[in-house]
Amino acid sequence: MIAPKLAKPTPREEGEAYEIVTLRDADTCQRCLRNCGPIARDHRKNRGQEGGWTIPSNLQCLGLGCHQWKTEHPEDAVAEGWAVPGYRMAVPRDWPARRWIKTELGTLRKAWVLYDDRGGWREIPESSARRRMLAMGWTGVAA
Repeated sequence: MIAPKLAKPTPREEGEAYEIVTLRDADTCQRCLRNCGPIARDHRKNRGQEGGWTIPSNLQCLGLGCHQWKTEHPEDAVAEGWAVPGYRMAVPRDWPARRWIKTELGTLRKAWVLYDDRGGWREIPESSARRRMLAMGWTGVAA
């Protein structure tokens, strides 16, 4: 059965998504937490691919240096949770992402999360992240 296509976000909805992600990620590169260049709202799944629209679960803040790394190392970017592959089954809302989170002691650690479209996220164990990725067609080539 073929599902109906979802309507693409309007320019206003895209602007709201960018604002939500800027607040969620504190306008900071989520890959390195350093000043690796100007910050951009990066599409985890390319805009031109089905499901790659501008919605908060498909966006993250990356600096220019980390965005360039992601572009030059697509398989590693998928394996490390910085990108969502282009195939249809890979849905940004369900594809695990990486981000830095604060611990109870105020230190930072990298964790696997699932983003929602309201600007939130929930942490999941690495084993669950890998199972989700495999279930959506990832072959696990780069890790």
